[in-house]
Order: sequence, then structure tokens, then C-alpha cells
Amino acid sequence: MKNLIFYLLVFVSPFGFAQNTGEIKKSTAEVEQVEGMFVFYRSKPLTEYQYLGTYKITLIWDDKPRLLFDKLVRKTKEKFPTANGMIIDNNMVKCDAILLK
Repeated sequence: MKNLIFYLLVFVSPFGFAQNTGEIKKSTAEVEQVEGMFVFYRSKPLTEYQYLGTYKITLIWDDKPRLLFDKLVRKTKEKFPTANGMIIDNNMVKCDAILLK
């Protein structure tokens, strides 16, 4: 019986641990930083974070995606200076300011 337990610990355990470590999901990605902010578009970080608040664009003069994106980044940084990340919704009219831990 002792030999069976020994063999299980020595030979089976490393394989069980090896399967869980280093495995990357197909949906895993690395996000870019824009002006010091980690930007998550239609996604959420895997690490822990603290929700700081939501910024919403109230008046849209131009619906060009790049202008909306730039405004979201700039205004979120102004409104939540301690934020180091943001989660942008599908329509790019609001985002959640977050502090990644």
C-alpha cells in the first residue's frame, strides 16, 4: 500500500500539475496601453481590479470611432486620475474606469 501511494505521488502528481500550468486559452490576449491606460474593448481583465466609476459621452458631434476612442481615454483619465485601465462598451459611448491590482 505504501508503494502505491509513493508511485502516485511521484509519477502522477507532476502530470496533474503540468496540465494546469502554462495553459493559455484561445481567448487570452495582451491589451495595449494608450496614454498609460490599459484598454479593454468588449472584454475584461483576468486579474483583480477595482471599479472606480463610469464615464459616458453625453454629446456626440462626430461618430468616427477614432475620435470617440480618443475622447473616452482623455476624459476618463481626467475624471479618474488614479485609474490605470478602462473597459469600453460595444458602442464606445461609455467606459468603466478601473484600477488594476
